[in-house]
Amino acid sequence: MTEAAARRTAWAITAITVIFMAVGGFFVVQGVHEWMLAKASAAWPTVTGTVTHSEVTRHTSTSKGRTRISYSARIEFDYEIDGVTIRGDRLTYKVTSSSQSGAQETVDRHPVGSTVTVSYDPDDRTRAVLEPGWDWSNAIPVGVGLFAIAFAGFIRWLVLRAMRKAVQRMKDLQAQGIDPDSIPDDAQLAKAQPDATAVGPSPSGSQGSGPVELKPTFHDDLPGSR
Repeated sequence: MTEAAARRTAWAITAITVIFMAVGGFFVVQGVHEWMLAKASAAWPTVTGTVTHSEVTRHTSTSKGRTRISYSARIEFDYEIDGVTIRGDRLTYKVTSSSQSGAQETVDRHPVGSTVTVSYDPDDRTRAVLEPGWDWSNAIPVGVGLFAIAFAGFIRWLVLRAMRKAVQRMKDLQAQGIDPDSIPDDAQLAKAQPDATAVGPSPSGSQGSGPVELKPTFHDDLPGSR
């Protein structure tokens, strides 16, 4: 590999790495933000509200020819603060199940018309949840983001290390006066080597698959043969 080709490849790998790290960073930042809100919501003031909409929603996504179906509970509720009616639709800041049964259980807990306790942010009264608090599921987005960042960085390190070795090998060969292009690769060597299991032509002219049987030859003209 030439130095110019190595530089182009390094730039491409770096660009891909930056994209993966940006996505991972988004997951980390968003996950930490949601986690902080979840923790804070446990201490928010509460008010009585009424559920106005409750249903299980179905989401379909396709990736690499495979279709994935997930479900979530869509809960809407009204609550009143200082004579002002506000509509909310946030169930919780925790990471909830995407199964149909889990979503259905949530809908069953909050049927339309039921009275609920709404926890709202005193600094932003439009921000409210029905199930405040946090648990370790809030760590999932953060963990996914950190893994994406670490994985992208590790792959970049592996590729760049392999390229550095290839460039250094080319330089060493050139320093010895050897043209790197004249050295056959592994595929060419394997193609040029004869099959070690092949046996010479048999008396019938075909290749034998087993050992050739050697038969003794008698010479009548040797001394003592008669």
